[in-house]
Amino acid sequence: MNILGQVLSSPSSRTNILTDGQINCSYQEIPDIFKNIDALFVKQGIDKKDTLVLEAVNTLPNALILLYLLARGYSFLPINRGVNPANSSIPQVSIPRFCRYSLVTQPLKSSDNRAALTQPESFLQFLKNEEWISNSHRENNSTQKLYLRTSGSTGKPKLAVHTHSHLLENAMNCVERLGLKSDDRIAIPVPLAHMFGLGAAFLPGVAVGASIDLQQGANLLRYLQRETAFAPNVAFMTPIFCDTLLKGRKSAREYRLTVTAGDRLKEETFTQFQSRFGCVVNLYGSTEMGAIAASAPDYPNHIRSKTSGKPMRGVILRTQPQNPESLTQTDNLGEIWCQHQYGFEGYVDEDGIPVRQNLPIQDDWFNTRDLGRITEDGCIEVFGRCDHSINRNGLLVFFADVEKGMEKIEGIEQVVVVSKGESQRGKGLVAYCVTAKSANLNEDEIRSSCFNILPRHSIPDSVFLVKSLPLLPNGKVDRQTLINKNDSKPS
Repeated sequence: MNILGQVLSSPSSRTNILTDGQINCSYQEIPDIFKNIDALFVKQGIDKKDTLVLEAVNTLPNALILLYLLARGYSFLPINRGVNPANSSIPQVSIPRFCRYSLVTQPLKSSDNRAALTQPESFLQFLKNEEWISNSHRENNSTQKLYLRTSGSTGKPKLAVHTHSHLLENAMNCVERLGLKSDDRIAIPVPLAHMFGLGAAFLPGVAVGASIDLQQGANLLRYLQRETAFAPNVAFMTPIFCDTLLKGRKSAREYRLTVTAGDRLKEETFTQFQSRFGCVVNLYGSTEMGAIAASAPDYPNHIRSKTSGKPMRGVILRTQPQNPESLTQTDNLGEIWCQHQYGFEGYVDEDGIPVRQNLPIQDDWFNTRDLGRITEDGCIEVFGRCDHSINRNGLLVFFADVEKGMEKIEGIEQVVVVSKGESQRGKGLVAYCVTAKSANLNEDEIRSSCFNILPRHSIPDSVFLVKSLPLLPNGKVDRQTLINKNDSKPS
């Protein structure tokens, strides 16, 4: 996967940098760093037949190792770093048995961090997987693979398998649709261990030789500090971080482009964000399919605010009613099915053996399990997960509609609705609300206000106030945690 070849042959991008705020590296320095990593891998006896795990934090040393594994054709699984309290060098995340080594990058301790990059043994640690089993029995073992864990937003996380070549084609789709260029300065505060951060942001940025700022565990204060130092003109953010930036940044600042993905960006947020920070586009994708669709920066506002644009090159979409009886009045809504020329190959289990049962695949069509519709001009409008809607009183209730309505209540900053238990109207509906610090609201008052803004069948059975909403590592709201939450006080 020679993603760096064209960049290194272009004088205009060779001197552009990758940075994490602590240390910089130009593209023209990368080949020499890779040669030293080559020597270290030989010394450690790392074979290309071995599958590796990379703790993919958003640091420069880690990004260089990630690019190295792709450039040299290693099969690997990037994971979010989880710290074991007993030993900070041991990852807390479970390691699949078919992965022989974990690669862990350490903070550079040299007084000359730039020189330390040429000495990979100073920041790269190899940990053997004591439960490793030989991968010689696995299918297509000679093909370069990238393994990605799904977010687990719909249940137990799964391991999706991509080829390096399809990953690169996915990245080039993003380059073309988003119009990324070598003179862009790209801020990436989303994790590299997920498809949004890796396949839609980082690799497309590298492919055009843009300068890139990687931000680990970005919060508002850290982001604003990096914004001042790096001066980005393109940013990749989750919708929740867009909300955070709107509330926390007092002055306007022009970006050429902000790309969001994950949960649906509210139209109100889109309008406010674009008026203060410039062009916003929504990207739709998944761990399995990569980038499925996206708006282009030159699409009209009404398309970019309501849809995720048109399918990417190599993608065909269709919708199919999940329950035809309940969707007859909902304007052609249905489950989104996708064919992607550059999508994943399938799932594997913890031993690396292909999973063949209970797959969301029919005749080469992948069921995204998202609910949406295709507009007359061919754009995809995504309303959320199929399980983010329920029937009450024989009518379909979309969680997103309830959340949108409740956010109109003065003093409420965020709302997430989940289904729990049963009620007289059918499936139970529970709302979790984050209120402004100055708000003086209780659960009963919020639910009473719902009677003025929501249809009767959409009014939550219970309302709970929470200080913050739980998040998955990819920035999405962790609804499963809320579903499992033991609420002690009904409204």
